[in-house]
Amino acid sequence: MARSSLPAGALAVLGTGLFGIGLAVGGYGASVTALIEQGVAADVAGFGMTIYLLGQVVAALPADRLTRRYGPRRVVVGGFAVGTAGAIIGGTLDLRLVYLSRVLLGVGTSAALLAGLKYAGHRTDRESRSLAQGLLGGAFTLGLAGGLVAGPPLLARYGPVALALLAAIVTAAPAALVLRLEAVPTDPVRRVASYLAPLRSTTGIVLGLANMMSFGLLIVATTWYGDVLGTEPTLPATVILLGFSLATVGGRFGGGWIARALNERAAVALTLGLLCLLLGGAAAAIAIDAPLVLGVMLLGTGAGFGLPFGPLFGLAFSNLADDAGLTLVTMMVIGNAGALVYPWLIGRSLRQTGSYTSGFLLMALSVGVVVVLLVLTIGLGSLPSPSSGDADVAGGR
Repeated sequence: MARSSLPAGALAVLGTGLFGIGLAVGGYGASVTALIEQGVAADVAGFGMTIYLLGQVVAALPADRLTRRYGPRRVVVGGFAVGTAGAIIGGTLDLRLVYLSRVLLGVGTSAALLAGLKYAGHRTDRESRSLAQGLLGGAFTLGLAGGLVAGPPLLARYGPVALALLAAIVTAAPAALVLRLEAVPTDPVRRVASYLAPLRSTTGIVLGLANMMSFGLLIVATTWYGDVLGTEPTLPATVILLGFSLATVGGRFGGGWIARALNERAAVALTLGLLCLLLGGAAAAIAIDAPLVLGVMLLGTGAGFGLPFGPLFGLAFSNLADDAGLTLVTMMVIGNAGALVYPWLIGRSLRQTGSYTSGFLLMALSVGVVVVLLVLTIGLGSLPSPSSGDADVAGGR
């Protein structure tokens, strides 16, 4: 199979389905508000996000094993199908069905995104891989932003079913086209115990921690940024949140271009270093009560969260990692674990100190430590060209 510089048609098909799942996930904030208005406790209503993340963690390993048996395309279709079901079931404010919807969306996201990243990794050459994977991540994030913005007005006017049906249609529409995409090689089936190997390697752990900083802290933003802005009445909260969402999307698109200009390892370290500075700047702005600076820093963190995505997952497909699939599973599991832990840590810090300053400092220091680990373990230089057997196993699917 010849590798392409950028398979636009395949990226459009895969990206459309991921955009639809993102719409369903992003619309959850509006459902939480409506549930609270119905008398559901805030922590009970918000628990759906935890369930969604747990769904991603649980599905990552089975999804990778399925790509090895049946090929990435079929697993993407399965992820879109499960995501569609989750979106439809989410068109209600019955708490039990809302939880079921979140589980299915978590499983669908994990399967479709992991398999989509593997497909893009096989279809693209080294120079275009980070850009292609960043575009797929950007499509999901664009849907997430769309759900955050469109969810409240659609729910207020038409109820929860409107966004649910829209997301379901967009997710399901490209499913049939996925199977018509060019087949890619399948990786050899691995024993379940093999998935522990990246956790015993410095490279696997560091890449997982880097994903935790990029994805895990993004979930902190979607959880707490609204409340942070609520403490500063002079700031236009809606405008800043919309700008933050767009900056995150733009960052996921732009990270690949940075990797092309530099290299993947330098791009990851540079963009995470930028995120560290922006989070530190936000902490300082809160401490000295500088609302304008805070607004600028929060907007900037959107790009900081988005930029590392493409280069980071591109590294999983380089010869830096022994097996891309095993490394991807590790990165997604550790990243989602961070998404579970950090929102709680920030909330606990807020309760103990009455301020978000220490929370932002904690995030900045965490990112800074990971940047140092990245530089010490994988360095900043370009990787040598992969061998001719770069994951090309007979039997494309």
